[in-house]
Amino acid sequence: MTLPRVMLADDHTILVEAFRKLLEPHCEIVGTVSDGRALMEAAPNLKPDVIVVDIGMPSWNGLEAGQRLKEQMPL
Repeated sequence: MTLPRVMLADDHTILVEAFRKLLEPHCEIVGTVSDGRALMEAAPNLKPDVIVVDIGMPSWNGLEAGQRLKEQMPL
């Protein structure tokens, strides 16, 4: 059974590391980013199954980046 591929997007390093430790036994963490623009650049290349996004990130906030990703990477 393959693990779900997860990407983490948060500008607080301590939270990214906490999510990583929590999720790694159950998921494959394929990448982490710290702002909305980096998320937009990395997600199409990494092709994660799930993206955990902070809504209050610099550049584009998580909501804006999520909407743009939905348009760029439809299900």
